[in-house]
Amino acid sequence: MKLKGAPLIFIVAVAGALSFAATVAVTALAFSSSAPAHHGAEPHSRAAASPHVQVTEVEYRLILSRGVVKAGAVDLEAIDAGMDPHDLRLRHSGSGPELGAPELTSGKRWDGVIDLKPGAYHLWCSLPEHARLGMHATLRVVR
Repeated sequence: MKLKGAPLIFIVAVAGALSFAATVAVTALAFSSSAPAHHGAEPHSRAAASPHVQVTEVEYRLILSRGVVKAGAVDLEAIDAGMDPHDLRLRHSGSGPELGAPELTSGKRWDGVIDLKPGAYHLWCSLPEHARLGMHATLRVVR
């Protein structure tokens, strides 16, 4: 690619696009290498409804390891992978008590087992302004 004489805006745009592509490739590789391999006749939909969900907390996003789990006892794992403290709250979309993990500092994790009924659950970080800035997600619980 010849860049000599190219406008500065073009060069910055190309550099930004390459940086974004590299970030996406590294992220995809990290997620694909950490996902458990599923062999045999287990259907994909059943694998997606695992009784474990990991929620990674970063500024300002919640990243769920899966968007669907089976109802009942669910192993919830919260990991603060950001630089700031974060907590995790969840509530059934219909009604019910607020559940969640305590405030974590950077690099810390929390594991717990919670009982979830079928339906949609709203997850969020309750620290000031975090949910408004994007730290929220939805988890679907199926029978």
